[in-house]
Amino acid sequence: MKTAAIILGGGRGTRVGWVAPKQFARLKDRPLFDYSVEKFAALKVEVIVAVLVEDYRNYYQPHPEITIIAPGGASRQQSVLNGLRACPEDTELVIIHDSARPFFPLKSVTEGLGKLADQEYDGLALAIPSTDTLAEVEGRRVVAFPDRQKIYRTQTPQLFRFREIKLAYEEQQQAAFTDDLSVALAAGLGCGWVEGSRMNFKITTELDWLLAEKLLASGGLELG
Repeated sequence: MKTAAIILGGGRGTRVGWVAPKQFARLKDRPLFDYSVEKFAALKVEVIVAVLVEDYRNYYQPHPEITIIAPGGASRQQSVLNGLRACPEDTELVIIHDSARPFFPLKSVTEGLGKLADQEYDGLALAIPSTDTLAEVEGRRVVAFPDRQKIYRTQTPQLFRFREIKLAYEEQQQAAFTDDLSVALAAGLGCGWVEGSRMNFKITTELDWLLAEKLLASGGLELG
């Protein structure tokens, strides 16, 4: 089935404190953004859509495996919609990924694509069980403790049947969401999960960046 991967790089990375957007900074020997491009290329994904900030040329030479460049939006949600609109109309499956997660497991993506092809689900996220006790609070008051056995931490990539998630994004433009599976669930799509990895953390702070450098220096994680 024709598959597209949308890699989000439309943010400014201000939390890390650099002038250049974080996704274009060099991690070890190449831009952070390129780790995700190369992993999707290794999966033989037919179309790779890079969603980039308007002035990306000031910081980044696009990887040759990138098929299409789409503009970043004012929000993550708008950036995803821009990426979906840029995909070829004959796309059947789509993977949506944050470029700040370079260590996602390829085998989980392959498993998820298989489940979508078999029509088990409309959408899937990589996810891991929560190991922490989570508290629901109102102001400074703790009001509830959700059952930890039912709580999972979602990650990207998230994978979908293309027409269904594109329609969901088009219909849900007035609502606010922080990830793609929540858009799918709100639209009534069948959603599930595949096993993620604790190594698949999002590089947000300077400490995250240092940890990523250490992991790469230890070897074996770039295409894991």
